[in-house]
Amino acid sequence: MSPRTETGQRRRRRVRLTPVGPVPVEFAGERAGEGPLTLGQLNNYNWLSQAPDHFYAILCVELPVPAVMSVDDVAGATGVLFARYESLRTTYVPGDMPGEPRQRVAAAGVQLLEVCSLGAGQWGPPDRPAAAEALVRWLRESPDPGPGPVRMAVTVAPDMGDRVIACAAAFSHLAVDHGAIEILKRDFAGLLGDPARRPAGRPGHQPLDQAELDATPAERRRADAALEYLREQSWRIPRYLYALPGGRASGESLAVELSSAAAAMAARRVAARTRTSRPSIVLAAICAVVARRAGYPELVFPILSSNRFERHLVNYVGALAQASIATVEIGGRSFDELARHTWTTVMEASRYGRYDAAKQAAMDKLAEHERGLRLTYDPMFNNLVPESWSGLTAGVGFQPEQIDVALARTELRWCLAPVSGTPIQFTLNQIDGCLQLDMRSGDTGLVPRAELESVLLAVERLLVAAAHGDIAAGQMPGLIGLEPLASPDRILVDHCWVDIAAVQRMVDDAAAPAVVHVFASASGRPLVAHLTATDDIRTPEQAHARCMAALAHHRTAITPRHYVICRTAPADPSDPAAWPAPLATGTGRA
Repeated sequence: MSPRTETGQRRRRRVRLTPVGPVPVEFAGERAGEGPLTLGQLNNYNWLSQAPDHFYAILCVELPVPAVMSVDDVAGATGVLFARYESLRTTYVPGDMPGEPRQRVAAAGVQLLEVCSLGAGQWGPPDRPAAAEALVRWLRESPDPGPGPVRMAVTVAPDMGDRVIACAAAFSHLAVDHGAIEILKRDFAGLLGDPARRPAGRPGHQPLDQAELDATPAERRRADAALEYLREQSWRIPRYLYALPGGRASGESLAVELSSAAAAMAARRVAARTRTSRPSIVLAAICAVVARRAGYPELVFPILSSNRFERHLVNYVGALAQASIATVEIGGRSFDELARHTWTTVMEASRYGRYDAAKQAAMDKLAEHERGLRLTYDPMFNNLVPESWSGLTAGVGFQPEQIDVALARTELRWCLAPVSGTPIQFTLNQIDGCLQLDMRSGDTGLVPRAELESVLLAVERLLVAAAHGDIAAGQMPGLIGLEPLASPDRILVDHCWVDIAAVQRMVDDAAAPAVVHVFASASGRPLVAHLTATDDIRTPEQAHARCMAALAHHRTAITPRHYVICRTAPADPSDPAAWPAPLATGTGRA
């Protein structure tokens, strides 16, 4: 067994920030304007209207700065960014008509560049990671001084002429997505490194332009086709993809990060052999492990589409990303075949990632009622790593023996995380040099820390084994080294592994004070609930409505497929033959 280090966090120089007052930065763009929201903006607007305090409502990131830089230098680059990209100077208002919010672009204004002192002492480039981490945390935790979509801040070293050590920004998710942030990072670094680039130049494709494009007949047809694709997939996606049998929600969440140089080298070798992207190879390994452990021959799960396929959107700064659903078929494929299949499947699903979120919500409401579950579109896999062609071709320089030796440097680190409705979520943060892969549990009572660690190490084992050559389908379970989650009280119903006890608790809660017993099957039907009539529940439709309302507090449950409502309960409710003739029976879905 290779040695592995496990720590809560990296050891870094202690940083204490002291705000010293903001610097006003004036900006002037080429136009002001107002218009409807783009499809991407509308998706985020509806989401954040329902969850304004969501952890990802604000995206806090480090912005790169060269080794020697002044506050004035950063202010100058900031002014150009705001002039160049209209999303950075846009506000969002409800609009005159319900459900039709608007975006307003300011032609000019003032952005505050917040400044924090690092205190006395010698500070330099080696301290940048610690200073940036502290600055990002400060932006996330401190009050927002203004109504705009962006906050920007720098840390300075007072004993070194107020040299800028680190820079960070907090972006509203209404304004940008991760793809846009990467563009802003690149442009910001270029502006600081070459002041000659600072003239704003001709603006590119902007959100107001995209909103006009979204309203054209061709784009509406495309959005409708995406909805039809999602409608088909929404009837196959599980309610809760991953939970340990018998688990109970704890209200706590955490994340574990795998830091593995061996996995990074392995991904390069497999990419060179298969000509697939490294993020897709990592996702293929994740799918193989999760499918093995959770007991699914195929995985149907949400993904994020960047929606940056057309030329005019490659350098677009705005919110484009939306969820889609991918179906990865695991069974019978070698690892190389699975990697290629995963890549093409995710690319195909990503083509259906731009649609009207309001129409999708109405469509989902019908699917949820009929299937008796709640749908969530938080992605199972979030890739924050842009791939390059060199990533597909530069893997042959690593020998398998080097990768095996690098296993000794693998580390696992954990931290607390916001509670989420998503059972598990993987985030690929880095793949060059050292693979950094987070796995977050939505609730540690359902997926505990030990489970996260075992899954991440299984992903690493599979990647390292694949570096030596293709792996046959029959060999993968042994390399994964995890047995399927099993329990005699779990059944597969409507693409969902269901714990009968979880459904029993949910129906008990929904139908109280009725006497309830949920059967795995009865009279040839799966997942049947027998219950006594109450003043509020006399029909299957009423029972189903109450169960649908209770699902929010029972994450791993789905509603019964059939309801049997009786006047009284027998002495032994677990005996289906002992229940009296029913008053009403049915699915409750009419």
